[in-house]
Amino acid sequence: MRGASGYLLNLLVWPANDDIRDWQTVDGLKKPLFNSNPNAELDNPFYNVYKNRSSDNTNRILATLGININPTKWLSLAGRFGYDTYKTDGYTRYDSMSYYLTRQQKGQQDNYYRSYYGYNHTITATAKKSLKDFNGRVMVGTMWQDYDTRQYAVVGTNLMDLNRTDSGNTNPATRIRLSNARNGLPNYSIRRSLAYFGEVSVNWKSIAFLTYTHRFEQSSIFPKQFRSYNYPAGSVSVIMSDLLPFFKNSSLLNYWKLRGSLASTARSSQPYANQSVFDPRVSSGGGFSYGFTNNNPLLEPEIQNTFEIGTEFRILNNRISLDATYYNTKNKKLIVEQFRASYGTGFVLNTLNVGANQNQGIELALNLDIVKNKNFSWNSRLNFNKMWNKVLELPANVPEFYQSDTWLYGNARGGLVVGGATTTITSYGYKRNNEGTLLISPTTGLPVLDNNFRVRGDRNPDFTLGFLNTMTYKNLRLSFLWDLKVGGDIFNATERYLTTLGRSTRTSDRLTARVINGVLEDGLENTATPTKNNISITPFYNQAYYTTMPEEEFIEKDINWLRLRDISLSYTFNKNLFRKIKFVSGLSAFATINDLILITNYTGTDPQVNGNTAGSRGVGGYGFDYGNVGTPLSINLGIRANF
Repeated sequence: MRGASGYLLNLLVWPANDDIRDWQTVDGLKKPLFNSNPNAELDNPFYNVYKNRSSDNTNRILATLGININPTKWLSLAGRFGYDTYKTDGYTRYDSMSYYLTRQQKGQQDNYYRSYYGYNHTITATAKKSLKDFNGRVMVGTMWQDYDTRQYAVVGTNLMDLNRTDSGNTNPATRIRLSNARNGLPNYSIRRSLAYFGEVSVNWKSIAFLTYTHRFEQSSIFPKQFRSYNYPAGSVSVIMSDLLPFFKNSSLLNYWKLRGSLASTARSSQPYANQSVFDPRVSSGGGFSYGFTNNNPLLEPEIQNTFEIGTEFRILNNRISLDATYYNTKNKKLIVEQFRASYGTGFVLNTLNVGANQNQGIELALNLDIVKNKNFSWNSRLNFNKMWNKVLELPANVPEFYQSDTWLYGNARGGLVVGGATTTITSYGYKRNNEGTLLISPTTGLPVLDNNFRVRGDRNPDFTLGFLNTMTYKNLRLSFLWDLKVGGDIFNATERYLTTLGRSTRTSDRLTARVINGVLEDGLENTATPTKNNISITPFYNQAYYTTMPEEEFIEKDINWLRLRDISLSYTFNKNLFRKIKFVSGLSAFATINDLILITNYTGTDPQVNGNTAGSRGVGGYGFDYGNVGTPLSINLGIRANF
């Protein structure tokens, strides 16, 4: 079942008369169309679709080259070269009736142009040698990356022709080129990195394996003193079933492997993160000055250290296999962009190496061949994952660090505190006494608010489980994937918004009187005999009951879902049907349905929500629901041919 909140959508039709801009009459009542208040509604969505148009066109060329040379039996040389370039031309146009424009501006058009040039290569030399029971492998290599992006935009108002989309379609007097204003060049974003790496691998009788790797890297993003860095990694594994004689002829245990690894890696940042630049000023006097973002001339690479152990089993003639892994990852010198620090720095946002965190988890993969014969087979695979994490360090003068991209609506955001998880939700909430009981105002009968950002929820699930089944009968194949998530909290900002408007189903009993469970904030709240609340209120006569509800009220706890992620049916045709078509070697037909079933205790449209795009940093905005739509059901039909 798909859960849903009560939604009420007002569809407003824009007026045909240009003189009627802000109001229209519906059923004898005046209603706002495009509100001049920037915090109210903007353009009508249907108006947006038909009048505020945008489009872009991309031409792209990709080229790859691979070279393999084997001068001797024990030495091989390999080179991989890639070149990628594209050009994007696009525009965004606002109609003259749009909220974003003044009455005097007869439309606006923003043309943007982007060019990208990317080159990379990796060259390796590998030597292999065997000495009795030992087999060795040595590999050395180098890598080079050069990525160059150039972009600029031209914006103007007072459109000349509604059928034109080029940058010359605006009044030249209003036209502005948005780029490097000083010399007319585009804005550049260039990133280069150079690496040398090596690997040594030794195995004994293909039973015990030892591998060590090391990488030396230089990145143009970092200042000179931190531009060169290196990181090692090592792993060891032993096939116990081949090492111990007891297991060699075992009918029960067919395979058993133990493995472990230690690794260190480094993460870079965006280009020019170490270098503040001047921006042109359009205020009185003009000139140039620093912007409000401070880049860091002492920026260092972010370091990640990972420890992992695991084991693999196969039993009953490989009909059952299990792969289990435990991992422990610590990140230090975290690169945080747009960090809000003291304004005494001269900047609002900063790029800094601050803090450390730790992620730990268990992953299990169980594979079962339930039925396996000539005509029919049934295979099941279960993937289990449980992860827990913690913020280890933050600057002493920063009690909470938050990801600004998650601060979408109201006072809730993806905030972090030392000792808490990296997936917590911090928000305004309710005041409580020392026993955790809600405090009630003696004068209003309403809960007392705590307007401080505190940890009120955690988006991290208790565990996730994927259950994939594949069944085949002769030429017919059926597969389906169930996806289970247990636990994790969601901030339902959509429900909060609808509640403040009186459009949520939770406001339907507003005429019912009630006494809120709690104790009065009368000075006795932390004593052995607090005063139990007995003040009756009726929300219909006291709208503050709904409008002052803090964000904590809308953080839904322990959200679970079970969804049929996809189900697919395919049929492979016998070759006799197309044997006369010489160039076709295989032919099959398939049908796939995605997101057919969702069972959840979430009251919103879909618990798989993300309040921002995948481009946001950190753990992103998953678990924040504000105006999100549910994952659509989709059906794919097709024919697959092999030539």
